[in-house]
Amino acid sequence: MQLFNLPLVTLGLCNYFLLLIFLFVGALPTFGEAVKQVESNSSQQIKSIIRVIKPGIFDYQSNEYLIRMRTWGVGFPARDQPGFNEAMNFTETKLLNASVRIKVKSAFDAQNLKVVDVLIGEDQISFSQEAITQGIGWHLEKETNRHGVFIISQIKAKRKNLGVWKHENAYNQQEIQPSIPVPMLRSMIGQNPFSASIQYWVTTFGKVHRPECTFYERGRGELSRRPTGKDCRICGGARNSK
Repeated sequence: MQLFNLPLVTLGLCNYFLLLIFLFVGALPTFGEAVKQVESNSSQQIKSIIRVIKPGIFDYQSNEYLIRMRTWGVGFPARDQPGFNEAMNFTETKLLNASVRIKVKSAFDAQNLKVVDVLIGEDQISFSQEAITQGIGWHLEKETNRHGVFIISQIKAKRKNLGVWKHENAYNQQEIQPSIPVPMLRSMIGQNPFSASIQYWVTTFGKVHRPECTFYERGRGELSRRPTGKDCRICGGARNSK
């Protein structure tokens, strides 16, 4: 019966503490959800391209790893070649701080780089196609198995003499010509051995292409030293032989 003899102030304090406990317990679910949300946000990492190493090569930060990648189907000038600075600026402008989607084309290449097609922005434009279209780089046909969209983009860039095609003799033809050597004995048959000889590629449609042309030995046709037909508009065909 001593409970009823407690002062009113003591009973008021008890009720006050009981009210605080009730409010704290009621707030626990909300507090727990807040903690869970913070932990979830801290465990998530932004997936993005964080560094450009050189034209077409960059570091990509995934949730767990930092991966070095190379853009698929496009080649760029080396550091000591014309157009390198333009290619570097183009790569940084297009890829850094951009919304991109990565499509893996090959797990690893000879340089241990993951080969990917990078789709940029809301329109999901291919970085490789954009670089080829503007003449920033050239199409790597063997890697893409002569991807049609890239071929058309390169033809247009060549016709407009854009970017690397202004300096084509500086690097592009040097890369292409050694891959199509002409044996000495074959080059001397029916020709003056002291004069240069070129084997042209004549398609079944009568188009004449020089060795450095994109369409050389592509599709059906035959090699000829004295071709007859319509000269290619890109390489000049037989009319540039003299």
